[in-house]
Amino acid sequence: MKELLDLRNKAKAKKPTFLKQGANTMVRLRNHWRQPKGQHSKIRKKLRSYMRQPSMGFSSPKEVRGLTREGHEIILINTLSELEGIKTPISIGATVGKRKRMIIIQECKKNNIQILNIKDVESYTKAIEDSLKSNKQRIQQRKDKRAKEEAKKKAAEKKKDEKDKPKEKAPVEKQEAQVKEEKKKILEKKE
Repeated sequence: MKELLDLRNKAKAKKPTFLKQGANTMVRLRNHWRQPKGQHSKIRKKLRSYMRQPSMGFSSPKEVRGLTREGHEIILINTLSELEGIKTPISIGATVGKRKRMIIIQECKKNNIQILNIKDVESYTKAIEDSLKSNKQRIQQRKDKRAKEEAKKKAAEKKKDEKDKPKEKAPVEKQEAQVKEEKKKILEKKE
């Protein structure tokens, strides 16, 4: 196994970077491989001194294909339950959210499991914690703003209701007292 890994490393050291035709001269073309299709393409014809094409000779031995440099299989983890009983290096799935990713990272720290798709675990966890805190603050601000707006709306509705309501008549006792006073005034005027 070790000999095959060494053989693969030597082959990968010699392997050129395969570029799309014209990527070395035109900035607008991205640095990834596309098969040349042109009728007169020198790369397609495999002429000497032109860019190399991917071929079977550049592939690694079948037994070590897809393994890490140490010879471990890459295990893709999406949930915490998949992590149980694993001691080899892992890779966390791209669709895993920030909170669950944090839980998986903490569990890997406890069990001394290497994470292949995160270079610096400490700075990565710090960045995730900061983003989660800022998200919480943003949500709390939105809730506070909505509560204030609703309070304003309710206050405006109350004012509107008070304006629209006709003035309530005085209670019966007050009305009777007013009637008696009016009668007294009328009687005094007559005398």
